Amino acid sequence: MITKNLSGNDVDSKFLLVSDDTELIADGADRTRLVLHVTDEFAAVRPFANDAIKFELEGPGQIIGDNPFSLIGGTGAVWIRAKPQPGRVRITAIHARLGIQ
Repeated sequence: MITKNLSGNDVDSKFLLVSDDTELIADGADRTRLVLHVTDEFAAVRPFANDAIKFELEGPGQIIGDNPFSLIGGTGAVWIRAKPQPGRVRITAIHARLGIQ
């Protein structure tokens, strides 16, 4: 048996940012995907969430994709490419109503 809780509220509750990798090789070619989701209070993706997400990047990396971009079906993704210089990369995703990840 499978149990699934669905929200009766028509409210976006959480904004999640998940990276496929936590480390990249500083070779100018290595990259990773960042996936974004807007969910309800039960972690179900909100299929009609289409808000714009803005990214800010610090360090030796490059965003591959539109910035800002709009979610489609409550989800979206961008890629981060490492530059040839080693260092720490910090990316911030900003959702106008649900805050910063």
